[in-house]
Amino acid sequence: MRTLESAISNQKWIAVVEIRHLSIFCVLFSAICFLSSCFKEKPLIPPLKQGEVQIGMIEMGPQYADQFFYSLEKNSVISQNSRLAYDLMFDCNSSSFYILLNTAKFMSVVHTGKTDLNSITMGDASGKKWMYETGRYLPDSSALGEWWSALGPEVTTKGEVYIINLGVDTLGDPLGYIKMKVNDFSASEYSITYSDMDNQHLRTVSVSKDVRWNYRYFRFVNDSEIVDGIEPDKNLWDFCLTQYSYLFYDPYYLPYQVTGVLTNPSRTEVYMDSILNFDSIQFGDFNSSRLETRRDAIGFEWKRYGLNSSGTYSVNSNYTYYIRTGSTDYYKLRFNSFDRMGITGYPVFEYVRL
Repeated sequence: MRTLESAISNQKWIAVVEIRHLSIFCVLFSAICFLSSCFKEKPLIPPLKQGEVQIGMIEMGPQYADQFFYSLEKNSVISQNSRLAYDLMFDCNSSSFYILLNTAKFMSVVHTGKTDLNSITMGDASGKKWMYETGRYLPDSSALGEWWSALGPEVTTKGEVYIINLGVDTLGDPLGYIKMKVNDFSASEYSITYSDMDNQHLRTVSVSKDVRWNYRYFRFVNDSEIVDGIEPDKNLWDFCLTQYSYLFYDPYYLPYQVTGVLTNPSRTEVYMDSILNFDSIQFGDFNSSRLETRRDAIGFEWKRYGLNSSGTYSVNSNYTYYIRTGSTDYYKLRFNSFDRMGITGYPVFEYVRL
């Protein structure tokens, strides 16, 4: 009898222990489930409520003489300069070394394939293709391209001489030619040597990178000069309204100057959609997978030149540009007009923070 009672007692004790273990397991399992849910990827949600409609207007004027750097957050132009104020743009990205032409001046370049600067004449451009810098500023299709032969702690140059067409002024008059070669990049500095086509005014100039900006700017005229203040701090602006060069391929190859919008390569991504009505677009309609980083993602096609005798522009108001700036702010934007009282160069747009 005592043995039977003892066995029954032991069974009860085992059952209690198992129940307690089960309870502890359930608590632990619930806690794990709760914690794991905390680390699940959250759906994209707007950081703030949708804002009010903002209206922006840029007084470029019919000659498009200036460039305008714009902040959506401030709804204002934060910097303005003559589009003729510089010739070259030196990449400040720590891992790239591109040197770009000022596309707003309709500049172009010939690769001579030679390394002796003094011996180069305009005859070395004969039969060669003039390469134009476009507003896309794509590394694999930039006008100068890869001027280096090797990358490493120091960048070794090919030493090739380039003939550079300095483009045209606001009246369309030519600005002349320069010949230039890029020297090695060392100690965070670019070095270039250049002269006039008649070998006058030979100069070697160094340009250092600066992390505050996307580019350092340089001009050849007036004995050369580094021109800071063209571009604001790269964290403060979203896009630039300017003239720039574009290449048409249909029905034939045609370099052409257009007026439009180039985005900040450090903080602005864009895509265009013409399906939804602008007023009805909400944050949930934003498709981040479609965002593009190319600088002319807004570009110039939000307007079309009219076929009427007045020569004015019509605006594609059904084109909505979805914009993300700094990875946290989302906007919808569309253009409303480009003319004012029949005079071109006065773009008006509206946008809303989503």
